[in-house]
Amino acid sequence: MEITPFLPFKLLRHSGRVVSMLAGEPTFPVSVEIDLSNVCNHGCPWCSFNGFRQENWVTLPGARALTLLDELKECGVESVTFTGGGEPLVHQQAADIFQHAAELGLSFGVVTNGRRLEGRVVDVLAAHATFVRVSLDAGSAQSHQMLHATATPEYERILKHMAALKAKGGARLTLGASMCVFDVNRHEIPEAAARVKATGANYLEVRPVFPTEWRGGGFGNPLSADMVESAQASLAEAKDTHDGDGFRVIGMIHRFDQVLDQTKPYGRCHIGPITTVINADGHIYHCCIQRGMKDFRAGSVLNTPFREVWMNQQQRDMQASIDVTKCPPCRYDGYNQLIEQAYLRDGMHASFL
Repeated sequence: MEITPFLPFKLLRHSGRVVSMLAGEPTFPVSVEIDLSNVCNHGCPWCSFNGFRQENWVTLPGARALTLLDELKECGVESVTFTGGGEPLVHQQAADIFQHAAELGLSFGVVTNGRRLEGRVVDVLAAHATFVRVSLDAGSAQSHQMLHATATPEYERILKHMAALKAKGGARLTLGASMCVFDVNRHEIPEAAARVKATGANYLEVRPVFPTEWRGGGFGNPLSADMVESAQASLAEAKDTHDGDGFRVIGMIHRFDQVLDQTKPYGRCHIGPITTVINADGHIYHCCIQRGMKDFRAGSVLNTPFREVWMNQQQRDMQASIDVTKCPPCRYDGYNQLIEQAYLRDGMHASFL
């Protein structure tokens, strides 16, 4: 069995919180995503949050980001992922914020497009981050520039940034890249794996792109069944060729399955009390998929302590109102399925080893 950072079974390591949550007891999240900024230096036309970001072109105030980390630590949050939203490294105080998370004893990771992996931020990430994942999405400079809509080619520069970060961070830092698969890049997975492996990184994570039309976005180019099949063949080739020497290609096969079958194998969304998102606009959103959507928004932490917002009635009402049949394919599908089948139905026969 391949163990990766993307397996929903890691939820079993936090059974205490899951059981408390299912019992209706007040439960604070294990992990929190923080969007330091809705500003982005890339223009990916397929980004799920394009419309929301354009209407909320804001950055989380640096001073509030620091005190927010204090509050999360006091509430028992174990980890923070700095992501987007926009690009976290455009925040002018990003290095200070990462350093403060480390000083508090919070585990943290960063998801970035890699362009600004330079300067002091590299030193802090190399010394303290659990992981850094670069959204690369291509096996060639041409595809990268097209998919990320950059004014000039940045692919080679980003790969150099990755190599420099890994050289400085060494074995203690997990460095990876992600690749969203489109019709135009599905044959580039082996080349992307080769280029990422050459930087010294630990993995390339491969998953399909999904349309954004359901939330008012302008991207509606889903993969056909034939494209999914060819992507999976390309993925298999990449694994056969490049797995090894401390590197692996991690194919999110269940996400490819979701392209063809979007049926939810569970009755409700349970994951909200265990992990959540705080956007640069200050609001808590139920999940990363629904960031920016008003029906999935709780109160704001800009001027109110996290604990107070997390425990308010608006937060509980929002979580209770979610109809999963109206949700798109989701990274939390596996978590929700695990909660219902392993905890609520004991489908694993947990008392028997």
